[in-house]
Amino acid sequence: MKTDMRISADNFMKLVNIFKENGWEVPESDSEYESRFNRFCQRLSILDKKEQELVIDLAKQFKKIEGEEYRPCMVKLLNQIYLNEDCFFANKRKLFVLPLLAPEDFNKTKSSKFVWYYFQDEVIKLSPIFKDKKLIFCDSTNFSWIKTLKKEDAILLLDDYIGSGETAVSAVNWIRSEYGINLNKIAILAIAAQEQGLKYIDDTLKIKTFVYFMRKKGISDYYHDDSLKNNIKLMTQIENKLKIDKNFSFGYNRSEALISLIKTPNNTFPVFWFTNKKHNVAPFLR
Repeated sequence: MKTDMRISADNFMKLVNIFKENGWEVPESDSEYESRFNRFCQRLSILDKKEQELVIDLAKQFKKIEGEEYRPCMVKLLNQIYLNEDCFFANKRKLFVLPLLAPEDFNKTKSSKFVWYYFQDEVIKLSPIFKDKKLIFCDSTNFSWIKTLKKEDAILLLDDYIGSGETAVSAVNWIRSEYGINLNKIAILAIAAQEQGLKYIDDTLKIKTFVYFMRKKGISDYYHDDSLKNNIKLMTQIENKLKIDKNFSFGYNRSEALISLIKTPNNTFPVFWFTNKKHNVAPFLR
């Protein structure tokens, strides 16, 4: 573990403590290999002390969900739904299980396909919520199977993360227009989501959305009054230094997200993932 002299000793130790609390590796002082900690230090080193303090403070809220956590998170979410006796699953005979995909993403590698694959694990199929229900797994090549959907059947769309909610709305609207499915027959299940995205889905579609981790805006929902104004100003300064595209300012659709999964979504503050020729190292990868 090497102290970067462009980071104050106080900020450096704060970062070390955050890494230890999250179980993220802090390399030994003589280690030269690339690590998230070293990448984080490199990103902080281009910022002034106040900017560093903001990024470190935001890092306290940061949620990193590894791929191996997907299955246990889904199991826990299904157990929560079961214990809450949600009526969406009551009296259903078949559940058509689909990855949540906008039509333009059918032929792309998307994380929702990974979640859909994991959902076929035996431990999930045997969840008590699916007792006496048949699960029919459809990928983008056989979505047409949902044409056979009957009164006692429903559709479950899967994803790892919902950011702005735009992809979810696009996916559901495509299913509605293509197959004439009523909204009360469709639900979404995701490992994590921004509160902003869930509100957009609810306002636009009013369908059931089940989420294990719900995330708020990292600055707007946690700071107030002068502190809020100052931190918005600081983040704007940081983004100007990094030359962030306005479309991703404060995260896509100004989501102000603080999350990374298998891939870091562009809804997350760009200071955590953005790279370019001048600043080619970031703490979390996209």
